[in-house]
Amino acid sequence: MQEQAPQTLPPVASLLLTHRLPCAALILVMLSTAIWMPVLLQGMPSFIIVLSALIGLSLHVLTPALVGIITLGGGIVFAGQVVVLAAIGASVLSGFSLLPGLVTLIVYGLLPLLAAAALARQQGMQQSARYLAVGLGLTVLAGMIAGAIMQHTGLREFVAQLMLPVFDETQKQVPASEVDTLQVLNQAQQMMISMLPGLVALSMWFAWWGDLVLARNFASRYGFYRGDATSPLALSFGKSAAYLFLVLLLLANLAAGDVQYVAINASIMVGGLMAAQGIAVGHSWLKAKGMMLSISMMYLMLFIWSFMIVPFVIVGLMDIWFDFRRKIPAVGG
Repeated sequence: MQEQAPQTLPPVASLLLTHRLPCAALILVMLSTAIWMPVLLQGMPSFIIVLSALIGLSLHVLTPALVGIITLGGGIVFAGQVVVLAAIGASVLSGFSLLPGLVTLIVYGLLPLLAAAALARQQGMQQSARYLAVGLGLTVLAGMIAGAIMQHTGLREFVAQLMLPVFDETQKQVPASEVDTLQVLNQAQQMMISMLPGLVALSMWFAWWGDLVLARNFASRYGFYRGDATSPLALSFGKSAAYLFLVLLLLANLAAGDVQYVAINASIMVGGLMAAQGIAVGHSWLKAKGMMLSISMMYLMLFIWSFMIVPFVIVGLMDIWFDFRRKIPAVGG
């Protein structure tokens, strides 16, 4: 099949993605849209405000994709300069607060930058996914440790303090006579506190990884991607991730205190990565069989029934040793 000729970037996109200040400004706009857009539309009908909030949140989540595109198109040095400018801008706009600038620099800047740069290497798709997972996991852990030190408390207690306003407001709306409802809310609170850091890190990995795949597709379409062209369905984390998962499960059951808390949340993160590999196996097999409707059903079931992720964790673990996709005749994008 004849390869499609690269397309030319639209003039506006070319201007924004080849100059440092416009790039940094665009990053700041995408990061902050979820905040200023609903405020700007105050007084409008409620559905417009809700729609604007959803649009703003979507643009916020897509910020790493923009950083990936800038990295693939302009290189590491150019992208690094843009990220630093964006971080300075975030700090200035927040009243010269250090934290927003630091989060912008690391979470929305350097992590997707380094992961996008890894795509150009041999087996870049796999390396990029691993670097991103390690970076996000360590960033969430560092944030918890820093917060706990500043509050002079343990990691679990720090997370509980963060969640307290949310659950307190909910519990105030439940009459004291409804003991069963309050007990269910308390159990949900304890479960959320136990799992929140791992779920946050895993959710960010899925979003950031999707952003990088989107950035790669954009760069390929416009002819400025020269890296690993492996399909995302070939995703694999290797035996080291599987052994790490098993060790974390052991620590989660045998350790105590902060060590146990970190092990529980790290096992959620690594288990989610195993599930992502299992999903890639399932998608590849169904695609090879031509069962396109079943692929949609698979993702729908994962969306509405969270327990469905467990079989995919098992499939992902087994795939590390048995390499199921090697026996599948065709793996598409």
